[in-house]
Amino acid sequence: MLGPFEENGIEFLNRMPRTPGNSGSAPKVRRSVKLAVFLVSLVVSLGLLELASGWLLPDRYFVWPPGFRATFDAGEVIRSGVDFPGKLTINSDGIRGEIPADLQTYRILAVGGSTTICVYLDDSKVWTRLLQERLNDALGEEIVWVGNVGRPGHSTAEHVPQVQKLLAQDSEIDAVVLLVGINDLLRYLPNAGKPLSRNALDPQMILARSFSFFPGWDEDTPWYLRNFVARIWRIVSWRPLPIRGEGNVRPMDKKGEWVASQRRHRARASELIPKLPGLTVGVERYVTNLEQIIDAARAEEVRLLFLTQPTLWRAGLSPAARELLWGGGPPWHQMRYGAPYYSVEALAAGMKRYNEALRNVCRTRGIECVDAASRIPQTARVFYDDAHFTEHGSMLLAGILADQLLEREALLRTQ
Repeated sequence: MLGPFEENGIEFLNRMPRTPGNSGSAPKVRRSVKLAVFLVSLVVSLGLLELASGWLLPDRYFVWPPGFRATFDAGEVIRSGVDFPGKLTINSDGIRGEIPADLQTYRILAVGGSTTICVYLDDSKVWTRLLQERLNDALGEEIVWVGNVGRPGHSTAEHVPQVQKLLAQDSEIDAVVLLVGINDLLRYLPNAGKPLSRNALDPQMILARSFSFFPGWDEDTPWYLRNFVARIWRIVSWRPLPIRGEGNVRPMDKKGEWVASQRRHRARASELIPKLPGLTVGVERYVTNLEQIIDAARAEEVRLLFLTQPTLWRAGLSPAARELLWGGGPPWHQMRYGAPYYSVEALAAGMKRYNEALRNVCRTRGIECVDAASRIPQTARVFYDDAHFTEHGSMLLAGILADQLLEREALLRTQ
């Protein structure tokens, strides 16, 4: 629609006397004016929209999209240890957990992968919620808040920017808990001995993997990725895990079909490899990431606590328990029947190596570390697959962590 000024201008052109010299040029002039007005209007509108984007889109980092919700009913696949349906609710800060209340003056943020977020466990049964309840029961008042920003597939490569950005934007976080290691191991095994890809090193790609939404105004961000249109497109097209598996099923599907398909892949493995490749390079990358996380937490004067990664992997696992497993094969986007997988014993040795590296870093840097891997039983009552907790396992982890956090009375001293 043209404004009054443009309409008057075109009307003026229409009333111009047509002479042999200008009769053919008038329509061209009118089209040129209309095109110019349209282009100027478009540029001005986009400019105003871009200026307003600071108000239209929050200039913060979100691991999960604000307000994300899902309900899972995977009882046909996960047949014991988890009651369905289970609800996953993300608050307006992109965190699993309620918005902190004013009285909740001690605030803990849990960072990790799928064993932290526990998508199939209901909001009331995830270990971070149980931890909050255990701490408040012990202290006799509702002063502790625990939020959860775990995301399936995330490793310490994503946790580094998450800790850096989230602590910088929220000065009220008092402690960060990290359950880490398994994704670093599983992501390294298919690529052992290979250099990191360009995507793995690109700062913009790291941010895109670490956060569902982020400001995008870093100095090295191309302009075409940080404008309003690009940010809106990311909001519209975002998916928790874009990779598809057998039957076009995505991970984190509501019925657990992806877990079932991955179990079938492992059951039809061409071989079970008994020995892992060299892990030195992978462990060194892991240690480097841990060091950066520690530096970021200390820069913000935030208490840091690491958990070693417990798993179901161990020698002597029963055939029924082995049927629950699906990890240790090709990358997700290359899953296929007949692929080789690492044996349970090999995976257990690899996890032990990563957990030892974590304990060594914590000893060297003076960081708290809870050896959950040695304290949680490796049974199907605790895990419904390789490493994901049943409700009983979630309760055990919450109790172990609550004891550690209360041991030095740090919570009491902060009040």
